[in-house]
Amino acid sequence: MSRIEHPSGDALPSRAKPMAPAGSCACCGQRRWWTSYRDILFSVETLACLTALGLLAAGWVVAGLDSTGCRWLYLAAATVAGLPILRSCLASLRERRISVEVLVALALLGAVLVGEFHAGAVVAVMLLGGGLLEQVTIARARRSMASLLANLPETVLVRRGPGEVELAVAELVIGDRVIGRPGERLAVDGVVVGGESAVDESPITGESVPQDKKPGDKVFAGSINQSGVLEVEAQTVGEETTLARIRRLVQEAQASQAPVQRIADKAAKWYVPAALLLAAAVWGLTGDVVRGITVLIVFCPCALVLATPTAIVASIGHAARRQMLVKGGEFAEVVGQTHTVGFDKTGTLTLGRPTVVELVRLDSLAPTELLRLAASAERFSEHPLGIAIRRGAEADRIALLEPTGFRSSAGCGVEAQVDGKRVQVGRVQWLQAKGVVLGPEGQRRAAELEAVGHTVLAVATDGRAAGLIAVRDVLRAEAKETVRRLKAQAIRPVMLTGDNERAARVIAAEAGIEEVHSGLLPEDKLRLVREWQGRGQRVAFLGDGINDAPAMAAADVGLAMGAAGTAVAVETSDIAFLSDDLTKMPEIIALSRRTVRVIRQNIAFSVALNLLSVLAAGLGWISPIGGAVLHESGAMAVILNAMRLLR
Repeated sequence: MSRIEHPSGDALPSRAKPMAPAGSCACCGQRRWWTSYRDILFSVETLACLTALGLLAAGWVVAGLDSTGCRWLYLAAATVAGLPILRSCLASLRERRISVEVLVALALLGAVLVGEFHAGAVVAVMLLGGGLLEQVTIARARRSMASLLANLPETVLVRRGPGEVELAVAELVIGDRVIGRPGERLAVDGVVVGGESAVDESPITGESVPQDKKPGDKVFAGSINQSGVLEVEAQTVGEETTLARIRRLVQEAQASQAPVQRIADKAAKWYVPAALLLAAAVWGLTGDVVRGITVLIVFCPCALVLATPTAIVASIGHAARRQMLVKGGEFAEVVGQTHTVGFDKTGTLTLGRPTVVELVRLDSLAPTELLRLAASAERFSEHPLGIAIRRGAEADRIALLEPTGFRSSAGCGVEAQVDGKRVQVGRVQWLQAKGVVLGPEGQRRAAELEAVGHTVLAVATDGRAAGLIAVRDVLRAEAKETVRRLKAQAIRPVMLTGDNERAARVIAAEAGIEEVHSGLLPEDKLRLVREWQGRGQRVAFLGDGINDAPAMAAADVGLAMGAAGTAVAVETSDIAFLSDDLTKMPEIIALSRRTVRVIRQNIAFSVALNLLSVLAAGLGWISPIGGAVLHESGAMAVILNAMRLLR
């Protein structure tokens, strides 16, 4: 069915309500929930669907006791559920557009005329319910946008004059100097004017490794200050921050995304007039009104109406068993028609966390001992790279030693006494400034590792270079196979990432992706998706973070890595993978293509059966009762064919 509109005539996406302030109380969250779903819960379609479902269920209960009573219940259910469909049918006819609503209305009227009240009720309830589920999905996606602003603190510390004051985020103005403490999310886009710290920008840019920030560096609202204290001069606040723009872009993309036209809609343009003309022709040629009525009965498009929804339901059920959540029937069809798949890098193609990938000895220390000393020195560090070194030692089951005299230099490195040695771990430039000499071999190896996208940390003991530790985000094990399968399906894989070009191209080469776009902000990803669509391509986008949401919403199909993805990405997506398995991408495409094939088979079968039935009815070979049995048998065949998708 087409999208259900509210009495005002506005489609759901255009009725988005203003976002509630971040940090609002629980009752505010409940009000947001109520605002999001109120129009759907009290729409004519919802009330009609629920009432008809109750009547249909009552008919099933009394069917064995009172055949007459159950028929009246079925008729009541068909009438109640059919009224909104008839209203949509009349609306489309007023627009001179023959759509699936016309087919459904004809099916209902035909079912009632031939006494097939049960079939009419089931078809009406099923199609109404499908339309309502689509609108609930839209409302859920709209609600998730409110959670974007939950990434901002409710109040912030601001330096004004000689002192500091606590202010609500809504009171901030451009030029304010905001204090970002360790562990806090930054509330403004701005420039660091004081302090040094590592900042996790992955929610905004997708950058896999936290960035060391110092005076003069740019920071974004919603990013996480991890280690030191930062003083940031606000350049944009409130609705003008990058985070707020992401939310706005998603809303605009969703509002502009047109619903997919189903195959049955195309068939309806000639099918409905053909049914009426054939019935009238048979009546006129034979003079037998019973034959004309029989033609209408056998031409009643039950099988055609069921051709698409039954296949979609079976396909979605199969996908759910395979941990793929498809949020609407049109997406189950469209994803198989994709020409280009855009991949986010961090957290999608990669695991999304820094990992130790190589150890380089520069003296007599064994690699295991090098990692033990470095991880022990980083034992009290909260820097993500220090955590990655500790995680690497844990993975190799290396027991850590107790450090003493621990000292941390923000954005540079740490030093501590470990096992009687003064151990320093940090950036190569920092250690060189401390007087540590890497030597030609150490400098050569460090340059080689950095050239292939690694972050290089040097380790020194008692002032002498002991080794190098290479850290980077690593490719998912199944990424290369996923890309190979997509290419075999004649689909072009493309990487779109906020990460730097060097790191992006290394990961892309490992995965087998030739086309790479790096250093992108969310609006850049959105721009590329729309450029491809402007060239006539169907685009799918697979991501996991807030920064991916605008591109996911604008794409013909947005897909999210569910287990690793943020709530916003999962809610914005049309399809969510509930397991972090990239091979679900070619799998859902293959399933979609099978689904479209089954839909086409069902449509072809139903049309052929109806044409043969019309011939038999016109020649008087079947009666109205036989015609009813024949068209019900056709509907059953369509359902059984669709059930193959459950395998």
